[in-house]
Amino acid sequence: MKVKTGVGKELSDRVCRDWLHHCWEVTERGEKLQVDPWYPRTELLTPEVVESVIRAIEDLFISELKKFMGYHRNANSISASEVLVPPGFDKLSQGEQLAVVQGIDKIFQDYRVDD
Repeated sequence: MKVKTGVGKELSDRVCRDWLHHCWEVTERGEKLQVDPWYPRTELLTPEVVESVIRAIEDLFISELKKFMGYHRNANSISASEVLVPPGFDKLSQGEQLAVVQGIDKIFQDYRVDD
C-alpha cells in the first residue's frame, strides 16, 4: 500500500503520531483501549500482523531514543535525571494492541493512494 506523498504524507505522519500519543495517554491514565467491533478490516489484522506492527512501533521508539536522546530531552523539557522510554504498547493486552493497530490502519486507509 502506498501513502500519499508531500503534504498528504506529512498529514498522515502527524495524525498517526497524534493517535499513538492518544493511545499512550489513555493507558497512562490506567484506562483500557477499546477495540472497534465494527471496524471492517479487523479480519485482515491477524494476531501476527498486530504483533508485527506493535513490535515495529516499539523498535522505532527505541531506535529514535538511542540516536537522538539529546534532541528528545530538549524538545520535551526532560531533565537528565528523567528517563525516556518507549510507549510500552508491547505490554498491552492483545485486544488493546489490536485497538492501536486498528487506528493506524484507519489512518493509512484515509491517506492511501491506489496502485
